[in-house]
Amino acid sequence: MTAAPAVRVVDGDPVVSCERRRLASGLDVVVHPDPTTPLCAVNVWYRVGSSDERPEQSGHAHLFEHLFKNSQHLAGKKHYEILRRAGAVDSNASTGADRTAFHQILPAEQLDLALWIESDRMGYLLPGLDDARVAQQQAVVLAERRQRYENVPYGADRFAVARALYPEGHPHRHLTIGRPETIAAATRDDLATWYRTWFVPANATLVVAGNVDADDAWARVERWFGGFPASTRPPRPVPVPASIGASSRTTVDDPFASIRRLHLAWHGVAAFGGGDAELDVLASVLGAPGTGRLWRALVYERPWAQRVSAWHSATRLGGELHVVVDLRAEAEVDAVRDVVDEVVAAARAGDPATVDARAVARVCTRRDAAFLWRLDGLGRRTAALQRYLLYLEDPGGLAVDLARYRAVTLDGVIAAARRWLAPDARVEVETRALRAA
Repeated sequence: MTAAPAVRVVDGDPVVSCERRRLASGLDVVVHPDPTTPLCAVNVWYRVGSSDERPEQSGHAHLFEHLFKNSQHLAGKKHYEILRRAGAVDSNASTGADRTAFHQILPAEQLDLALWIESDRMGYLLPGLDDARVAQQQAVVLAERRQRYENVPYGADRFAVARALYPEGHPHRHLTIGRPETIAAATRDDLATWYRTWFVPANATLVVAGNVDADDAWARVERWFGGFPASTRPPRPVPVPASIGASSRTTVDDPFASIRRLHLAWHGVAAFGGGDAELDVLASVLGAPGTGRLWRALVYERPWAQRVSAWHSATRLGGELHVVVDLRAEAEVDAVRDVVDEVVAAARAGDPATVDARAVARVCTRRDAAFLWRLDGLGRRTAALQRYLLYLEDPGGLAVDLARYRAVTLDGVIAAARRWLAPDARVEVETRALRAA
């Protein structure tokens, strides 16, 4: 029998072939066969991230990602070394606002190895977790904060924008990396409680993909995960939505930056919420290199900027729309701010010289192409399946994604600009580049 293609075309649109089941433990499993590759992928996402942290837990989600690389039956062996010796071509972990993710891609005949590792960590992590290991990984995470967040150009900008956008107590106020004092204060008992709360089977999604027979894959998944007791998904905390009562300005001195920066940010729409796609399109219409109205105004018409960028990012708790301008030496910050204000006001007014139907269509076409690009490669496909499971509870969410961007209209983009880009509901951070002084 000829195996079904990994990606089918239905009514002219791509559909990722997969089968979904929920085990008695509550574990959500998707199998995605792809007979065109010699590899298999095992990808596990847990529905927990920095958005689930209380103030005293800031950084726990990311710290726990580091601790998750060991478990009882690994017996101290290095997780990545085991995978490397088995021929893994990719293996990593990451923490975001809404999920903690672990993945590996390796030869198809090593499927059992990857399933064993993920099963052991899901069910048998705590016996391998002691105070010494916690202290070791705390030091690693604190070093990562210094190297990637504090002692880098515009690191101060990132922290300042988050503090301006969110009040005390909101989990997004301190970035996913967390605060150093709460990272250092975490105890083994704190992290064991985190594990017992969030790392239960019912709070996880497992995607098995690649050169696997579906029936055989289900049998292997049952072997490694079928014995876990029934569990329930824990409720996720939802803080009071953040709001900006009045615009604010903050100036930071950055000893690592050589170019001054002006960073403006507004609150936006939660992931897959109404207006999310429109704000994403609006950001690209304004900031796209070469064609965006902000880019043209500040790079071509008035050569005051070295670079202009704009984007909308979204989590389960809300979104953010950012405009960042890196200034040339001769530029005046106040003059640059005035230009940004003029362009944003024109977008809110529906000025066709700023936002027009052709620009909106061009961005939507690029998004359409980007969705197709994600289907090229086993790792990208498994990550896409996981993202749709996380936000839509449906691995077939590609159809939803395609449809929502294809439904974006010029009027919808203008309405989003009017709704979200109010001049009195934004924050602003100016970076003074001390290295350039």
